[in-house]
Amino acid sequence: MKIAVIGAGTFGSYIVDTISRKYKNCEITLYEVGSNKIKNEEEIGFRSNIISNNYNGLSKGRFFGFGGTSTKWGGQLLTFSDNDFSNPSPLLKEIIEINKKHQASIFSKFGIDYSYNEQIISQNLFVKTGVWLGYFNRNLFKYFRIKKLKNVKIVSNSRLIKIIKDESNRIQKIIIKKDEKEFEAEFDFYFLTAGAFESARLLIESKLVPLDRLNFSDHLSQKAFKIKGDTVINEIDFSFRIKGASLITKRIIGEIDNISFFANPIYNSEFPFFDNLKKLLFHRSLSTKLVFSVFKDLPSFIKFIWYLSVLRKLYVHKNEWYINIDIENYLNDNFINLSDIKDRYNELSLEVSFSVDKNIPLIFEKARKIIEKFLINNNVNYENCFSKIEIEKYEDTYHPFGLLCNFNSVYEYFNMFQNMLVVNTGILPRAGGINLTAAVFPLIEEYISEYMPLSS
Repeated sequence: MKIAVIGAGTFGSYIVDTISRKYKNCEITLYEVGSNKIKNEEEIGFRSNIISNNYNGLSKGRFFGFGGTSTKWGGQLLTFSDNDFSNPSPLLKEIIEINKKHQASIFSKFGIDYSYNEQIISQNLFVKTGVWLGYFNRNLFKYFRIKKLKNVKIVSNSRLIKIIKDESNRIQKIIIKKDEKEFEAEFDFYFLTAGAFESARLLIESKLVPLDRLNFSDHLSQKAFKIKGDTVINEIDFSFRIKGASLITKRIIGEIDNISFFANPIYNSEFPFFDNLKKLLFHRSLSTKLVFSVFKDLPSFIKFIWYLSVLRKLYVHKNEWYINIDIENYLNDNFINLSDIKDRYNELSLEVSFSVDKNIPLIFEKARKIIEKFLINNNVNYENCFSKIEIEKYEDTYHPFGLLCNFNSVYEYFNMFQNMLVVNTGILPRAGGINLTAAVFPLIEEYISEYMPLSS
């Protein structure tokens, strides 16, 4: 069988590895708009036009090249469980079961024995443990050694511009643009993994969805509390632990009116050594005062290294840290559609509308009070932080969802096309309280082992 995978980012790399392990005789062609150097939206030549508010998830949060966005920000492994949603839809129930089914095998691919139980800490809160992949493991293109796979042909600097299907919902061919020239290619099967927004743009452009605009949403964030004291609360240590080259993290997750939220510890955001070192190295702000400040804070840095190398945990400067509260925004009026403006490839760009729903401040306040009650009940010394709701905290909350999730079941999603699977976080109907990437891996595993034509 001849297979095309469009996009060599996180999901494309994961799919190529999974197929290659299971079906060694498949011929896989991997198309990537970029190459070895990771580029942002502007550098690669894509374009998005924000028509309301300041959502920078596209312009500053997505990256192109071998390994994709996770190469820039790293990757956190978190999956759904029975605790994540109080009233999941039938589709979401199936996604949760598939997450549970494949969780152990997914973590084992990264050399991680996941044995962390979720802890219920109140009637409406629980603690979930996640794993931030180490620096040398987060680029899945490199981690899975995609370049060395003999059955994989890599075609870089090539952009998919159109997908052609027949009346039976079977993909006939794709049109690729490379070096300003277009060519057609035909395969037995296709995986569209070009990122949530670019994949949606292609589906609209190719008229593979009945709508000319698609709804979506993302997380919103707000700094809520400053903690002065230990990272242990209610006998749970929220400090980041080191295991191998990875960080073991914890977050508190809850839900209000079918809107999930999570409380995330933020450490060392005011560590002067790192701030001054960045200025010295990257901003070239060389001055005697700055150099002196760097050396003055060296004892703290030595403590930081000691904690990492010997105690195997993250040092918390001055024993002060913050708690951010992140929540799902409502889908409602957030949408994308094609713009009349063309990008560097002479293709129509995206128009993006994203705004904070009018009910969100009230949800944030309710979430704040729930977390505050937890802090008070455990005698935590804290200060309130009354900060604005951020819609541009793109580093680790850029996980669009709800773009393509109008399915009644996973089976319906798997059979959207006869011979193409669309894979990105946008196919999930809810974000819950997690970073979504790893919640899609189980769907890939399930499809390739149970639904893909080769598996029958």
